[in-house]
Amino acid sequence: MNEVLLFTVIACIGILVQSFAGFAGSLTAIPLFSLFLPPREAIPAFNMVMLLVDAWLVFEARRYIQWGRVGRLMVGAVAGIPIGAYGLKYLPTHVLGLIISIVTLIFAILFLLKIRINLKENAGTQMCVGLLSGFLGGSISESGPPVVIYGLARDWDKNAFRTTLLTYFTCLCVLALLCYWQLGLLSGKSLSTFSAAIIPCFLAAIFGLVFKNRVGEATFRRAVLAVIIMVSLIGLIRSLWM
Repeated sequence: MNEVLLFTVIACIGILVQSFAGFAGSLTAIPLFSLFLPPREAIPAFNMVMLLVDAWLVFEARRYIQWGRVGRLMVGAVAGIPIGAYGLKYLPTHVLGLIISIVTLIFAILFLLKIRINLKENAGTQMCVGLLSGFLGGSISESGPPVVIYGLARDWDKNAFRTTLLTYFTCLCVLALLCYWQLGLLSGKSLSTFSAAIIPCFLAAIFGLVFKNRVGEATFRRAVLAVIIMVSLIGLIRSLWM
């Protein structure tokens, strides 16, 4: 299958999940990218897609944003993103694939088993969560899990949870793309791939919003996490075999 078409299909799957649940778009798409495409090419292009789609989703639900939480998370993320982006540029491809599979598998199992970690609601904790999230976002575009686990641990309101996460991810995408540009990871190929995928991805986002109002969220999330775990296991076996 043509690489651009393959990227578009995988990106649409990730965006549909992101639109529906407010997170797990990268958790779904990145392991699939690592199976079929070079992470250094797919991750910057997917970040550009995520930036535009997340910004649109934020505008759609902007009244629920909690800016204080977003700001404290971003303080830590500002330090973590450049370190992660440096890793994306210089780590060997098979090592990146292994990291993607292991991190994805761990967080997917945590979500599936509904394991909650006792975390305090204070600026220090939020900055540390942002630091880890920023590092994972810059390196493998999986910034969501640490913040999602934190939000679940603190029982954030459903609407505030979804929109605050989307706002944070939008800000994170901007910083990550600046780092990718500085490190020379934004190529003409990544820009053309992004351009080809953006309209289908917006359609996937719209479908996700419609789907959100018609399907049970708990059932959908369990199915998504089961698929993520399966893909991560395949990627882990593949990375170890190489």
